[in-house]
Amino acid sequence: MKNILKAAALCLSLAVFSNQSQAISASSQPIPGSLVGVAYLKPNDNKIYGQNYDTYMHPASTLKVITGLAAILYLGHDYKFRTNLSVEPSNVDANGKVHTDANGTLHGNVVVRFVGDPSFSSKSYRTLVGVLAKAGVKKIDGSIILDVSRFGGMSKGKGWSWDDTPICFTAPAGSAIINRNCVFAQLQPKGIGAVADAKLNRASPISITSDAVGVKQVNYGGNCELQAELYMKNQYHITGCVPVVGDNNPWPLSLAVSDPDQWAVDWTNIVFKESKIAFSSISIARQEITGFHTVSSIESKPLSELTKYMLYRSNNLYADAIAKTVAAEFYKLPATYSRTVRALRQVLRKYANIDLGNSYLVDGNGLSQHNLVTPHKMLEVLEFINLNDDKIDFIKLLPVANESGTLHWRGSTKNPPLGKNVTGKTGAIQNVSNLMGFMRTKSGVRIPFVFYTNSLSYDERTRDLVKYRKIASPHLGYERYVLEKIYEEKTMGVDF
Repeated sequence: MKNILKAAALCLSLAVFSNQSQAISASSQPIPGSLVGVAYLKPNDNKIYGQNYDTYMHPASTLKVITGLAAILYLGHDYKFRTNLSVEPSNVDANGKVHTDANGTLHGNVVVRFVGDPSFSSKSYRTLVGVLAKAGVKKIDGSIILDVSRFGGMSKGKGWSWDDTPICFTAPAGSAIINRNCVFAQLQPKGIGAVADAKLNRASPISITSDAVGVKQVNYGGNCELQAELYMKNQYHITGCVPVVGDNNPWPLSLAVSDPDQWAVDWTNIVFKESKIAFSSISIARQEITGFHTVSSIESKPLSELTKYMLYRSNNLYADAIAKTVAAEFYKLPATYSRTVRALRQVLRKYANIDLGNSYLVDGNGLSQHNLVTPHKMLEVLEFINLNDDKIDFIKLLPVANESGTLHWRGSTKNPPLGKNVTGKTGAIQNVSNLMGFMRTKSGVRIPFVFYTNSLSYDERTRDLVKYRKIASPHLGYERYVLEKIYEEKTMGVDF
């Protein structure tokens, strides 16, 4: 597969180009041909205002609000992911400690149960296995079994853009997640016309090669871009063009793991060998392994912290891992995507009295172009949060305009009166740019709003300027215009 390395492009563009953090002036006209859906309430008024608010549109990452809300309602703020390492009961003494024979051999199998903890790292894995090393285990006379039964089915959702798959923002949320199933690397240019070297930032079980050629910065873009080819067993080949900046400054890359099970196997090899523990084999178990005794566990931070990270960074891996965990706990079955979206619906219906109706959900992060929901329905979700936030304490998990998360730099909300008065969630996929959340209006009342822009398209030159962050997206002008009117408590179509 080939794809423009968007994450890498972003890293560089923030350093050398102007970008969308620039404040945007209001424009009273939307982009021609775009589809704009707006839904909002006014203070002390239950009537819905806006336009096209019953039209089904792509929510993109605003869908993460549904995921976060369902997780907090069903699992609670204090829920924690727990990754376990277990041994056969015969290898544990009366005090619950691991024991070996005189030669340091542990007889029987060892089970590592991965539970889709999005924050689990290689450092966490070393700590988990370190318990065996401290107990004097030098050899395992049996297999290491990796239990990945928590989640089932595909690790990527239907309708995800196939050419995004090499990039970290589409890292697969399998049961086994290590270092966010993402690898950071660099391309080291050697000058104009020379092939750049690919280098890993740190030891990691992937292979990466390059035949990307250095070009002048002004010549980068259009038909001369950086691309990635992704192969099985987490092998990558970088091709295309890489801009030469300064004194051959390195170009950062972020690459998604293609095979999370192989990733887990490879890291298991590394960690056990680092701990100087020999073993005979590693196997994958897709059905839960029971009857073993847990001797080591790694707990995540509380769910509220993970959800805040997910919403602030708009992290897709975290979103799908959290959504699938809701399903795994709700159904007590392996969390497939089908079960996941059904669980999200059931939780909202049972705990918030919200029926998502004909909304079409595919994943928990909004990456799929198949997801469809109306601004009206999203407004209903936001109004529930608004009316119940003293109980569910959810709004504090969302970014604030000109202050935090993905709203820190959004040009449409940067300047007064919107800066710091908008709390919400952004959402963007190809041809889609959305924003929804809460507005503190001029009278000091907090009201919910949804502003969706779908079917965005520009002429080729403008598209390239936006893509490489040389200008802010022109659609943000109309977004600013509408949000200012909402702040002023005006009525769309009357006072606008």
